Amino acid sequence: MTPHARPWLRHLVALLGIAVALPAYAGEDLRLDQVILIYRHGVRSPLPGEIQVDEVHGKPWPTWSVAPSILTQHGREGVMAMGRYDRAWMSDAGLFPKDDCPANGSVAVWANTDQRTIASGQAYADAFAPGCTLAVGHLPEGATDPLFNPVAAGAVTWDGKTALSTIRHETGGPDVLTASRRDAMMRFAQVMGCTNGDVQAVCRPATWKGTLTLADDGKGIALGGPIAITSGTAEAIIMAWLEGMPLENVGWGRVDATTFRALSQLHSLLFDIHARPSYVGAHVAAVLGNRIATLIDDPAAPRLNVFVGSDNNIVALASVLGVHFDMPGYGKDDPPVGGALVITVWRSADKLHRYVRVAYQAQTPDQLRELRALSVAQPPARQSLVPKACLTTPARCDVGTVLEVLHRLPRP
Repeated sequence: MTPHARPWLRHLVALLGIAVALPAYAGEDLRLDQVILIYRHGVRSPLPGEIQVDEVHGKPWPTWSVAPSILTQHGREGVMAMGRYDRAWMSDAGLFPKDDCPANGSVAVWANTDQRTIASGQAYADAFAPGCTLAVGHLPEGATDPLFNPVAAGAVTWDGKTALSTIRHETGGPDVLTASRRDAMMRFAQVMGCTNGDVQAVCRPATWKGTLTLADDGKGIALGGPIAITSGTAEAIIMAWLEGMPLENVGWGRVDATTFRALSQLHSLLFDIHARPSYVGAHVAAVLGNRIATLIDDPAAPRLNVFVGSDNNIVALASVLGVHFDMPGYGKDDPPVGGALVITVWRSADKLHRYVRVAYQAQTPDQLRELRALSVAQPPARQSLVPKACLTTPARCDVGTVLEVLHRLPRP
């Protein structure tokens, strides 16, 4: 165990009561009826244009074994670990047999059209049902899937001015957001090699100013300044850590557990603009949220539905549900790589009532970095979440309450 692992391990131990809580539901005379998972893809190489600033003294970025934006072999193995874990706890809950292939039609996996999401979906299916040739559905690679990108697909009516106004009203704008992350920005500057004598802009985060305007097309949101510069750059460093690269290749040897979390805090600011504000979240999650509502309401739906998308899909849906998550090692509301928003539907013993429970599950940074084996006894981190509409009845969140929230989403 590395020294960096210990803080996350202590946090994980504190969460173990949550992690093993699923079997305890049986004592409440509830039976697991359905599971819906919204997964973020596994570890990938940096996206084209993701890195916005270089190390100030010219030190090179690490070399990746795959082309930009591609799921790595390490990332595939991390996704498979989660697939095996999900099969174990769902089998323990009685949803699937422990060893045999799931019944035809009982599992559905649908991925967005990027290579990293399609490959993550296939890795998950291979691990969840080994040898069962579980199909992974997706549109042609590179196509715009309205389930994950409804605004770009034109599946919902989008007003850029309303979006911009909502973002400004609910967040105060980018400078208000970054003011609460000043310490994280200082750590970012240190990772980039800044010392007291350096005068580059990246080395003076206290002077950074952000901009937030309509894009030239009058629809998109144009973000400039520190959030735009640091979020993607920080994510590239985070991915290097999770990939298991030697620490000297992760932020030029300047990243420890505290710095990792600071970088994650900066990455999460991007979603405070592009996913969590109410108007934005409702439209980004519109098609997926309506699909989830249909599945929950359909007694013939697969027992397990897995959607493999990206971080913004998860944050947008979390915004709609009114939940926040804070996973070990990561910044608040930053979706961990290869983790999932978990929606479970439970039926009472008399079959008269159904309830929804929401959680977040993900490997800790060190679990994923070291590709530790997962099991019900050695689980990933898990955090129970209570939808805002269910705060008065958190243990018994009625299906109808959640459906009412989802049915308020824009209709495609």
